[in-house]
Amino acid sequence: MSSQYADYPLALVNRKFSWPGIFSGTFLFLAIEATFGVLGAAIFASGMNASSTIGAAAQVGIGAGIWIVVLSIIALYFGGKLASTYSATATRNAGMYAGLVTYGVCIVAVVLLAALASLASGTTAARAGEAAMNFVTPGGYWLFAAMVLGMIAAAFGGIHGAIT
Repeated sequence: MSSQYADYPLALVNRKFSWPGIFSGTFLFLAIEATFGVLGAAIFASGMNASSTIGAAAQVGIGAGIWIVVLSIIALYFGGKLASTYSATATRNAGMYAGLVTYGVCIVAVVLLAALASLASGTTAARAGEAAMNFVTPGGYWLFAAMVLGMIAAAFGGIHGAIT
């Protein structure tokens, strides 16, 4: 009597995803995002000077927005792929969910790290909220695009990291 799962090892048959895989994908995302985020900040800060015109500042803002979107797509793709591969997901569907859970954990991690950085700098809650609104208001569309496209990239990374 043969089983329909004879081609797969028993450990891979029922596994959807594992938390060590999700956390490893999250840490990979944070490493890529931090490393190349600092590079982007250095590049775009050197493009700005105190005597620049409004048009030049707007162009730097557009460039930084594109940098954030592309960087988020790349970092979340590789984070989702690592999570799916390390979780040994047996199907593409399970790999997609591993990538999406990694995306969710990455968002929570970034919000927590931003809150901790705000507390460590000694700002009060009111000033931290004001600083967050000053960041999100002009760059809100870029942030939204980065989050949506990053979510899609994490899902595709999870699909590509699946075994089948």
